[in-house]
Parts: sequence; C-alpha cells; structure tokens
Amino acid sequence: MNEIPTTLHTQQGLTIRKNPKNSFVVCTLHYTADPHKRTEAWRKEAMAGLTKPKWEQEYEISYTALFGEKVFPEIEAKREVIICKSPFIDGHIPADLACWGGFDYGANNPSSFHVYTIYDGVIYAIWELYEPCKNIFEFSKKMKDCPYWDQIRYIAADPDIFNLKQRNMKTGATTSVATQFAECGIHKLIEGNNDEAAWVAEMRTHWAPTDPTFRIFEECSRMIWEFENILFRSMSDRQLQSANYAEAMVDKNNHALDDCKYFMNSKAKPVNRKLRIPNMIQGYRPTTAVPRPDSMVEYR
Repeated sequence: MNEIPTTLHTQQGLTIRKNPKNSFVVCTLHYTADPHKRTEAWRKEAMAGLTKPKWEQEYEISYTALFGEKVFPEIEAKREVIICKSPFIDGHIPADLACWGGFDYGANNPSSFHVYTIYDGVIYAIWELYEPCKNIFEFSKKMKDCPYWDQIRYIAADPDIFNLKQRNMKTGATTSVATQFAECGIHKLIEGNNDEAAWVAEMRTHWAPTDPTFRIFEECSRMIWEFENILFRSMSDRQLQSANYAEAMVDKNNHALDDCKYFMNSKAKPVNRKLRIPNMIQGYRPTTAVPRPDSMVEYR
C-alpha cells in the first residue's frame, strides 16, 4: 500500500511535501509563485508559439500532456513549403551534387531506403524505396537502380543489421545482414546513430523557420505519411507509478523516420562545390579548382 506524502507547506505556486517512505522532501515550484507571472497578459505572451500540450508539459508540470499528440505538427502547418517538387529544371539533381542514404531494414515489416542531398543550405529527401526486404539480392538491385546511386557518399543504416544474424542465401552459413548486403554490392553502409531525442530536436530546429531547411520531394509519399501520422507514446497509470514519463514516439509505422534519423544523426559535413575552368589557349585540361558563387554552394 502506497503511503501518502505529508504536506509540509503550501502557498500559491509552491508546495513542499515529505515522502514518508524515504523521508525525501520535494518542492514543486509553479510559475504562479511569481506575482508578475499571474496575469493573463504574461500567460498569453509565454504561450506564443507553443501548442496547448507543449504548454501544459513545460509550464503546468503535466508529464502526460503529450500522450497521443503528433510528434511533428509542423508538417501539417507548413506542408506547402516542407513538401516540394524538385527545385531543379529537369527534376533531377545535378550529377556533381553529393548525396547520402538512410536505411532501415525489415524483412516482414517494410525496409526503408531514402536518398538525401543538401542544396543551398536545405536538406532534401529526394528518392525512396519502401517495401519488405524478402530477398536481399533483389532488394540490393533495387537500391542500386536509384538514379543517384553513384553520387551517394555513404548510407547510414540500422545498427542492428551489423549484428543481426541470418543464413547466407548461397552458402547456408550464419552471417550478418550487413555482410549479405556487402556481398550483393552494397558497400556504402555505415552504422547509424539511434539517438531519437537528438533527432527530434534537430528536426524541430529545421522546421521552426518560416523557410524550413529540411524538405521532402512529393515523390517520397511513405516518408510524408509517416511524418504526418507519428504520435507520442502513452504510458499506463501502472507504468507511471514505477517510472518517469519519457517523451518518445510510438514504435510503429516509423521505418522512413528511422532511416531519416540515422542519416540526420550521421552529421554530413558541408563543403563548397567546385568548378574546373578549361584552359582556353591550350585546349581543355583541369586547372585550379575555383569555388562557385554562393548561390551554387552545396553541402557534402
């Protein structure tokens, strides 16, 4: 039977209680303890830019305020600028523009492979392959059929595939999934970083400005759907009695989000694209590399 904490002191915005089980004293300080923050004018100013659940979590000390809430409401509010057509004239990115990949493996659930590039300071998700990987050889072939395959520097992948063991399709020996992909010509895989909280915070940073710096080509329909529908995880009353609430996403229909997380957490490094100028006297030959103007800056 749980013992009820003893209230030692209470006043507006401040409560001090003692836990009879371990004698810990806990002070709960609410913003209304400050007389200057009790006005409706201050409240309206503080609420600016916050959703109601976020306000309740951060200011009203409600740890369950985000239960069932959408993780990324920004994609709905700014859909017309986050979801976009290709900014390039022919719809295809330039052949000298660097790309990266994100890959979340699934055999029964969908595998998700997306290609990303960075152009004029904006990250774009530009191509997707989204289906269960029933056969690694066939799925690898579809990955390499991507029109940007030769431009991909590396693919940040589900770290589990480097340990997940399966039977080799040819020899029958036990081997990792990553090794099987390598044997099928996929040599660009690196272990992705699984830090979900850091990724969610970074996505919010990219989507906070009026002109978002992470955008998704409209062809990537499964990624768009997942971003639109992912919710915060709920916890039961029983779970909350024994554990603090952890802000986390529902672990369902999040395969494209996982591959995005692996890529974003890999921290691709920015560099200028370079243009080689031909020698007009002796005919064309490579000379000193000259950076393009700022309007043509690309990040690798």
